Amino acid sequence: MKLSILTLAFVLSGYLLYSQSDVRKSVYRPPLDIPIFLSGTFGELRSDHFHSGMDIRVGGKEGLPIYAIADGYVSRVGVSPVGFGKVLYINHQATDHTSVYAHLQNFAPRIAQWVKQQQYDQKKFSINIYTAAELFPVKKGELIGYAGNSGSSGGAHLHFELRDVASQEVINPLLWGFQTKDFIRPSISRLAVYPENNSAQINGNSKPLFIEVQGWGEQHRLKDQKTIKASGQISFGITTADMHNDTPNTNGVYAIELWADSTLLFHFKADRFSFDETRYINSMIDYRFYKKHESRIVRTKRDPLNNLRLIEKLDQRGIFTVNEGDTINFVYIVKDFHGNLSKLPFKVVGVKNTADAKAAADSAAGDLVVAGKPYQISEMVYEAKFPAEAFYRDEFIQHAGEGNFSAYSPRITLGTVTIPVHKSYELKVKTNPQKTASSKLTVVHLHKEKKTPLGGKWENGWMKVTTRVLGDFVVMADTIPPTLKAVNFQLNGSIDTINQLKINVKDDFSGIRDVEPSLNGSWLLMDYDPKNNLLVYEIDERMLKGKNRLKVVVTDQCGNQSVLEANLYR
Repeated sequence: MKLSILTLAFVLSGYLLYSQSDVRKSVYRPPLDIPIFLSGTFGELRSDHFHSGMDIRVGGKEGLPIYAIADGYVSRVGVSPVGFGKVLYINHQATDHTSVYAHLQNFAPRIAQWVKQQQYDQKKFSINIYTAAELFPVKKGELIGYAGNSGSSGGAHLHFELRDVASQEVINPLLWGFQTKDFIRPSISRLAVYPENNSAQINGNSKPLFIEVQGWGEQHRLKDQKTIKASGQISFGITTADMHNDTPNTNGVYAIELWADSTLLFHFKADRFSFDETRYINSMIDYRFYKKHESRIVRTKRDPLNNLRLIEKLDQRGIFTVNEGDTINFVYIVKDFHGNLSKLPFKVVGVKNTADAKAAADSAAGDLVVAGKPYQISEMVYEAKFPAEAFYRDEFIQHAGEGNFSAYSPRITLGTVTIPVHKSYELKVKTNPQKTASSKLTVVHLHKEKKTPLGGKWENGWMKVTTRVLGDFVVMADTIPPTLKAVNFQLNGSIDTINQLKINVKDDFSGIRDVEPSLNGSWLLMDYDPKNNLLVYEIDERMLKGKNRLKVVVTDQCGNQSVLEANLYR
């Protein structure tokens, strides 16, 4: 009798799971009428964030039709020169999900016409409008837009998301039945082993160990090394990636586990997260290694202020203690969403600890900023105010001010670029009182050969800016205005044979702050694409027969201004 009840319960639970999966697969249709090939997966590791959706390839072509995945209504519309570019949000009452369609070339005609009117009403290219449910109801399979390359996109594709309506947390779309072809196992290319206290050693050394990994599938192995000798508290890291069939892209994996014999030491799974969590990626990866080598290692150690829910909270916090005489069998298990699995087994043997704890402890220098507590550094020519959650763990911040006032400011060193900053801090730099052109100044971050303007505000001889980077800083001036150049028309000529006006817009340093186009004295809508330095006006009824006066005023971040004026004849 007991066996029958258990058997029935097992069958029913299996049926319910199958039914739930089957229902999920039937709720949504694909957003395009082409097979789904991904150039980016949900939870993939990106710069300062986890990828919040899936990037669907469109064969390098803009203009492919995009369709609503289910019945619902347009709840939000956005247009921006950066980020998602032209983006549409649809709420689906049946599932309490929001579907997101980003980097569009344009919206469906009825939506595009309304968006254009909103832009003219606000006299702004960039808009972000939450819309009433009755304004744009949509049916499953209805045309809503066209795939494009708008915003910060690096090439034509559709960025597609599913979000929970109430929380706006992002959900892995593959959980809801979207089909991709993937029979390829993930790859593992690197293992890292880290000492986690002053007395820990790895192969007789107190520094992290990085080992190349070879092999495939369940046969991954450490190159030229079978056993790791260690003592004390250590943690681990892994470099891994996934491939899909019929597409060349390297994508992110779905899940990572690390087992120490029968103990689960680390578990990452890309199912769902909030945008408040996404920057915790800089705590999960070996940020120092990433900044130096532009390659990511997923660490097992969980920092004290890392609240990322994509990582399971385990008692060991990703750290393992190795004692003399121990022999521990570790295995990494990496999976993609379709169940393709790879393994990396390796062995750690405990040896006698010979580390000099005092020497290791004395090697750190600088101001100790304790995680979870605010801290201020104040010197004659610079100040830094760190909020309580600026760092994921305690950090030593070395700092100095070098040089003289022959420039706009001394060169300031505040920590290094290899230390991740979670919450913005306030930096103040003293400026040269003899060379202060306050409206033209900007704080600049210096890294290798790159100079990145951060902006800032001049107050009583100081430049003040908020930032999330550490390293070297200096104050510089930008006195050169942007450049404007007509691309496909003459400044005083006929435009009868073209349907667009294109203007090249560039700034040599601080970047474009504002673009103000007008036609015959009235504000004019021009699409701004900063990654291609391009302004585009789709010629419409506002261009009158006969003579027209075009004027475009462009201002950079330091207030330098350029004007392009033209008489155009139609």
